[in-house]
This record gives sequence, C-alpha cells and structure tokens, in this order.
Amino acid sequence: MGKTGGFNDELSASQYRGIYARVRAQWPAAAEDLDVPTRFGRTHVIKYGQGPPVVLVPGSGATAANWSPNAAALGERHTVISVDTLGFPGLGQQTEPFTGPSDLGVWLADLLDGLRVDTAHVGGLSYGAWASMQLAWHAPARVESLLLLEPGGNSLGRPPLRSLPAMVRLLLARSEAAYERFGRVVEGGWPNDRDRQRLVNFGMANYLSAVPMIKYVSDDQLRRLDQPTLLLLGGTSIVHDPVTVLARARALMPNVQAEIIEGAPHPLAETHAEIINERMLEFLG
Repeated sequence: MGKTGGFNDELSASQYRGIYARVRAQWPAAAEDLDVPTRFGRTHVIKYGQGPPVVLVPGSGATAANWSPNAAALGERHTVISVDTLGFPGLGQQTEPFTGPSDLGVWLADLLDGLRVDTAHVGGLSYGAWASMQLAWHAPARVESLLLLEPGGNSLGRPPLRSLPAMVRLLLARSEAAYERFGRVVEGGWPNDRDRQRLVNFGMANYLSAVPMIKYVSDDQLRRLDQPTLLLLGGTSIVHDPVTVLARARALMPNVQAEIIEGAPHPLAETHAEIINERMLEFLG
C-alpha cells in the first residue's frame, strides 16, 4: 500500500478530537486511556473492567470510543480493551503502512504484546471482525475465542444486488453529509446517537485512510478458524445476505455458534446493544 493514514489538516484533527471527547465521555468513569506502541505506530485504546480480557475492534471509521453501548455490560465480568484501528480515524498515529491483510494480525499481536496480554477473547464489528480473523490466522494460540459481529464487506458473503446503490454512494462519498446519508441506509432507519455517528462521518470525510481492503474469506480460511466463535448477523443487513452467510459459516467453521438477530441492521452492536451484550456475555461465560 505504501502510505499511512492522516487528517487533511490540523484544524480537522482538532475538531475531530473534540467530537471524540464527547463520545469518550459516554464510557464509565473508571475507564482509562492508553497509548500502545506497535511496529505500525502508536495505537490508542480504552480499557475498562476486571476479568479475562476482551479486545474489541471497531468497524470502518469507528473508534474505541464507539463501543460505549457495550463497555459497561462487558466490563462487569471482563477487562474490555477497545481499540482505535491504525489507518482509520482515531487518536493513534500510524507511522508504517500496512502491506496487506495479514499485517492487521501482526499489528494486533503487537498490541497484545504492548499490553502484556498473552491471550484474549478478540472480536469486532464489520471491518473489526475481519481484522480479528487476521489475528486468529496469524497467532491462533493467542485468541481464546472470536466474537464476529456482522463481518464486513464481502468477507463472508457477496453483497446482495439491493445493496449496490448504497455501496456506490459510499465509494463516491467525500463529505460528511454524504457519509451521513450512507449511514442512514446502513442503519436501516434505527435511531443512532448523534455524537457517535458524527465521529464516524466527520472522521471519514476528513481523514485519508490507509488500511487493507476487505477480501473474501476462502473456505479453507474459515475451516482454520477453530477457536470457539460467536457469529451474530443482522437480519436486515445490507452488506450481505445473512441467511447465506449463516449457512456457510455453519457448514465450514468447526466451532461456531451463529445466529441472525431479527430486525437488526449492520451496526447491530449499537442499535441492538442490549441483546448483543447478552449474547456476548452468555458466550464468554
């Protein structure tokens, strides 16, 4: 890829930090912010709770702070480690480019090293779910289990024809308003927190991202994911056909617990936080 991510200018970076702070304030008061060095740059994380560690990687353009609807519930039994993905908007600083998808696994392994975490439950939403799979292939012994929420793009299934207009709008989006229009389609009409949504939209409009593109996960790759895995899909998701993805996962993944959350759109960790938190806690034990 040969490039690193960055804001268009210092003014937009400053405005972004202000929006981030408002979303960060939604976390429990005991949460702490950490900056962790990796070979790809300084990674910002938010840490909260006590117990076995759970690493959460956000979707495209979202941040560690965007997991606020899930942090309090998970933090009652686990140490939540929520991550700003290098190469996307956030409070980290990417200094070396990713050269391909496998580098995401290397980066997350570096992050665990920096946090002095040997093994963890690892998961994410959309792009974050795909990044979590990269760690499971790169360092399988370090992943206690996988939490895959609406794996993004065409990672587990091809986008249905009905989603193509929205995907074209995303590719052409250059302004905050354009990203907001796309977000309304993806959310399927579900109400969203204004600050959390603006953090994503403003960041994507004012930050030049430098991350690997999501690629289709082969049958062989799915068979290699032998960690206990929770796969939750939105019944109204526009990024794939959830019924097809569910069937494929059950046929190929050796240790998967998969479910379609009826009525839930793609960003289900936020729109359906209560049921998603319940499912994750049941799975984690």
